[in-house]
Amino acid sequence: MFLSARRIVLFGVIAAIVAVIVLLPAILVTLSGQGITDIKISLNRVEGMSLNDANKTISLKVVFAFFNPTDRALTTSRIDYNLTGNDILLGTSTLSYDDVPLNGRPQLYPGKTILLQSTFVFTPTAKTSFLFEKLGKDPTIAHSMTWSVKGEAQIDSAFTTLPKVFESSLP
Repeated sequence: MFLSARRIVLFGVIAAIVAVIVLLPAILVTLSGQGITDIKISLNRVEGMSLNDANKTISLKVVFAFFNPTDRALTTSRIDYNLTGNDILLGTSTLSYDDVPLNGRPQLYPGKTILLQSTFVFTPTAKTSFLFEKLGKDPTIAHSMTWSVKGEAQIDSAFTTLPKVFESSLP
């Protein structure tokens, strides 16, 4: 009998060793996270959405553009950022997908740019009350302001999560 139990186990072990040798370079590149930090994150636009008189807040729509120059599909689980308008720090915010399964998070496809929207709730302080009043009277003024963000995004691949620090501004 040619295929005894011993020979089947031997062929299985040999096949596993060959598979590891052939796939090892791909496995090491994936585990190292190589290329993940090549993701480009920029501020696409900031728009005034609504004024809430009861809470004394203004909601702003902050839109990020993610460009993936790698050859692998990636995703993001979290974006923490500081928003500055006309050189005045307005505060910090987080766009989180932590509670979303990996396959439901925004996909960063190879060679593509995707837009992700975050709602930034702007609460006035002594330093920002002038800007708050300006935006409260006319939300379209947001288009003529200078905006900048500084933050960190968690970029996820199949086996690796790495932070990507970014900074971007709009005239």
